[in-house]
Parts: sequence; structure tokens; C-alpha cells
Amino acid sequence: MRTKRFGILLASSALFLAVEMPAAAHAQKKDASEAAQQFQANCAVCHGADASGDKGPALTTPNIVAKSDAALIKAVHDGTAAGMPPFPQLGDETIAALVHYLRKLQGQGETALTVTGDAAAGRTLYFGKAQCSSCHMIQGNGGFIAPDLTEYGRRHAAEAIRKAIVLPDARLAPDARVIEIQTKAGKKLTGVVRNEDNFNIALQTEDGRYHFLARNDLADVHDTGHSLMPQDYGTKLTDRELTDIVSFVIVTGQTHPAEPAPKRHNDDDD
Repeated sequence: MRTKRFGILLASSALFLAVEMPAAAHAQKKDASEAAQQFQANCAVCHGADASGDKGPALTTPNIVAKSDAALIKAVHDGTAAGMPPFPQLGDETIAALVHYLRKLQGQGETALTVTGDAAAGRTLYFGKAQCSSCHMIQGNGGFIAPDLTEYGRRHAAEAIRKAIVLPDARLAPDARVIEIQTKAGKKLTGVVRNEDNFNIALQTEDGRYHFLARNDLADVHDTGHSLMPQDYGTKLTDRELTDIVSFVIVTGQTHPAEPAPKRHNDDDD
């Protein structure tokens, strides 16, 4: 009798799992589908159905990919100074799902990234020969004119990181384009535009300094169509050195604690 009951129990458990596992998979597909629908309804009109840009900027560029989930969630919730409206009405769960869906559009996988190079050697190159740190901060060290790469390697594949190094202009965001300015007084400045309107331009040069210029004082403003990234890394660095730098960025991203999403105020907490 005991054996028979045990057999019935196993059969019941198997039936339970057979029902629950497809149900869980169905729920995950449903969540992903709803996130995709929300993206199309709220984001695609400006950023494109695949996030590659339309009326608004692309969300697949390295400077956007490098932002933490918390920063992206905050941007969606609160809006941005660049003109993106806030979407607090979507709710925290939907906003988090939108960011998760965006990560998929950015080509970021769910599995842990692997490294094939020497991360320690890559660190030496990053702060030395390659001079990455002159523009990019990582774990609190380096420049700040370009995106912080501390969390960049957590979600970005090795091949994509390598491509961003050797082909820096492949996906060039508007706020990463190098602008050359010559004033009527003969002064020449090269940097990236941080803010502008019909009357003024705020330019940040590679040394990190901001220059606030009146358009009436400018003789020429030239968009180079390039980023601050050197164009010769593919020849300046060996294949091994590139692999080591990529490995350093990935290892840093994987070992750095994920930035928590900011806690939203809830009236129920009062």
C-alpha cells in the first residue's frame, strides 16, 4: 500500500511540474511581449522600433549601453534635460521591464560573458599604452569626457567591445561627435557639445574643461563626424592587446557590484 501511495505521489508531482513549467514559460513570454508592446507604444516613435534612432537619438550606441540600469530607469521615470518627457505613469515595474527589453535590443545576452585574454595585462594597457583612461573612467579612475566604462563589460559581448574600440564611429551618438570651433578672436577649440541653443554653445574639451561660447563670437563651427576615440587602434594595438583590454573591461563589469535602482517614493509609505 505504501509503495502504491508513493507511486501516486510521484505521478501527481510529475503532472504538477508538467503543468507549472509550461505555465512559467508562458508567463515569461507574456512579460516579454508586453514589454515589447510598451516599447513600441511609448519609445519607438522617437527612438525607432529597434532602438536605432528616428526622431530621437539611437539607444544602441556605446554611451547609452554603458549607462547602468538604474540610470536608464531614472531617465524614463524622470525624463532628461535633453528633452525626453517623464513617464512616471507607466509604473516602476513597467519601466524596469522596458529597460530589460532595451538591453535585448542592444544585443546583450543573458549568460555570463567569457574572457579569452589577460585582464591584468589589459588593465596595464588601459591606463598605459592605449591611453583609454585619458577619456574613460573605470572604477573611479580616469577621465570623464567619455562614458564611464565601469559597468560596460557586464552586459556587452566581447566582439561588440572590440568593435567599439577599432570602429569608434560605427555607431556615433550626437553627443559624442567632435566639434571644431574657431572664434572671431582666432582661438581654436576642439571638443564635444554638451548643450546648445540659438545663441550659445557649451563645449567640453578633452581636458574636461567647459567653454561657454556665444554664437556671435564664433567664426566657424565644424562637425568632424568623428568621435574623440583614436581611429588607429586596429593598427596601433596588436590582436592580443585588444583581447586583453576587452577582457579587462568585461572582468571589471562582472566583478563590480550592480548599481541598485533608485527607490521611488510611495504615498502608501506615509
